[in-house]
Amino acid sequence: MISKKTSIRLVGLPVLIGMVTTPVFAMTPDPMRAGPATVSEAMQIELVYPRYAQVGGDEIGGSNAAEGDNDNRRVAPAGPVVPASTAQTTQIVTQLDQIQRICEFMGDEYRIACFATTYRDLADDIPANGDYAETREVLLEAARELDDLVRSNIDRSKPALQARTTNSSGQSVQTPPMRAVQASQAPQLNRQASNIIEEAETVLLRSASSDATRAIHYQRIAAAVGSNKVLLRSG
Repeated sequence: MISKKTSIRLVGLPVLIGMVTTPVFAMTPDPMRAGPATVSEAMQIELVYPRYAQVGGDEIGGSNAAEGDNDNRRVAPAGPVVPASTAQTTQIVTQLDQIQRICEFMGDEYRIACFATTYRDLADDIPANGDYAETREVLLEAARELDDLVRSNIDRSKPALQARTTNSSGQSVQTPPMRAVQASQAPQLNRQASNIIEEAETVLLRSASSDATRAIHYQRIAAAVGSNKVLLRSG
């Protein structure tokens, strides 16, 4: 088993001050998720807080689209037909686990936008043709609905935050800006968001039951999505 250390930094815009570092260790893998390519990771999370709140700013996913525009309905790119494989499924599940850990350290009012943004980015990395096409569409649809939930309840007095992950080889990946919802409404909105993710989990499980050749792959992905749902309900 390979051990890899990853650090995450949350960047507040536009002025930064203060930092808290918290080590987090990967949980014991679920047997349903286990596979030859499973990687155990230890993550160090750094929270960087803004000194001043930013009014306005980027949209939830970092786009310049007008509110109400749907920038999640993307045309599937051309590419080879990719069959389900243990390696590809493990990569998707690992990314969903990383999303879980990133969003866990966002404040309650940022979690919905965190899942919307990271689901969209993950969907962009999933093959659009072949056995994973439905996974891609399910995650994009969930991201669209989560975006709508944030846009309807956005708190423009708070800054947009970004998460930047750096792996052991020094490669850095930064998310688009994530916007906050009204803090007083966050518990109720997070429950609504968990229902959106639960629906995504249900669709993935339904797909697993309809195709024996990819059943175990979709079950593993659905289980990882289900963990995301639990985080929103526990906030």
